[in-house]
Amino acid sequence: MGKPPFTLLLTCAGRKVSLVNQFRQAFEELDLDGQIIGVDSSAHSAVLSVCDKSYIIPHCDHPAYVPTLLEVCHRHRVQLALPLIDVDLLVLAAHRGQFSEIGTLAMISSLPVVQICRDKASTSRFFEERGIPTVRCLSIESVCNGEAQYPVFIKPVNGSGSQHAYKIRNREELDFFVRYVPQPMLQEVAQGQEYTVDVLCDLGGRVINAVPRRRLEVRAGEISKGATCKDWRIIDATVDLATKLGGVGPLTVQCFAGEEADSAIRFTEINPRVGGGLPLSIAAGANYPKQIIRMALGQAIEPCVGDFADEFYMFRYEEGVYVPAASLADIPCLREISECRAA
Repeated sequence: MGKPPFTLLLTCAGRKVSLVNQFRQAFEELDLDGQIIGVDSSAHSAVLSVCDKSYIIPHCDHPAYVPTLLEVCHRHRVQLALPLIDVDLLVLAAHRGQFSEIGTLAMISSLPVVQICRDKASTSRFFEERGIPTVRCLSIESVCNGEAQYPVFIKPVNGSGSQHAYKIRNREELDFFVRYVPQPMLQEVAQGQEYTVDVLCDLGGRVINAVPRRRLEVRAGEISKGATCKDWRIIDATVDLATKLGGVGPLTVQCFAGEEADSAIRFTEINPRVGGGLPLSIAAGANYPKQIIRMALGQAIEPCVGDFADEFYMFRYEEGVYVPAASLADIPCLREISECRAA
């Protein structure tokens, strides 16, 4: 008998080639005949050129986005759909029941949970209402009137990937950035070392693992150098946060903490998806791809919080995916659902 088949769909595939390779390794460990399908709105995606099957589909704000994804999932009997970035989280959460109806697990939290995470003001209220330590939100007027001290931090309410996020040092910078940043919100500047915590929850919201990573260097909002850190203050606090949130699948939590054992931890953001630096946590022993696949197969996963190597480092470097133009031209372009059905 051959290996059991398993098909994974990655939405907004982008450039996460390392993650694709780690899922392929998980297929081997689970003795599955795994296939990875990548979809993106642009042919200029590294992942599309390394997946087993790829499609160019409408952008996530197009009315045909969800119907096209459903058609691809139905055609290829996709068992698991996994979003990789923020842009389609709300639309996928709103339609995850439709994926379930055709036998596809869309591994994303419920719509109310995603709405809390995608709106930074809602995230801040969630922290405050649930007693989770966080940084204080500030009004523009209070900063202008001198009721709050510089520096302050500005970011968009619905921002992603550290875009339009800046430290403001004086009134002149404030006057400029409140006009430049879309839907701006102000917060205190968090003190201490910045950490990203890769969290995995099962389908009932129970935390399976949480891996803090020190962000040593960041480029374009994504970690380029980092190290795992088995700091139980951060791990325990993050498990408490994720339990109160009730998220499903991968979560990425950001916080700041000092080096002293009694220093305060301040949480700043939650992203209900795979983190850009997750390959580091996986390489350190937190085998999220294997656990995610097992969840999609209906297998029970036991919590293994803290099961990863401490002080495990990642140093990213540039590596290209090289393809001839003909290969890009061969990627099917499903711009409308009618095209998808006819293909």
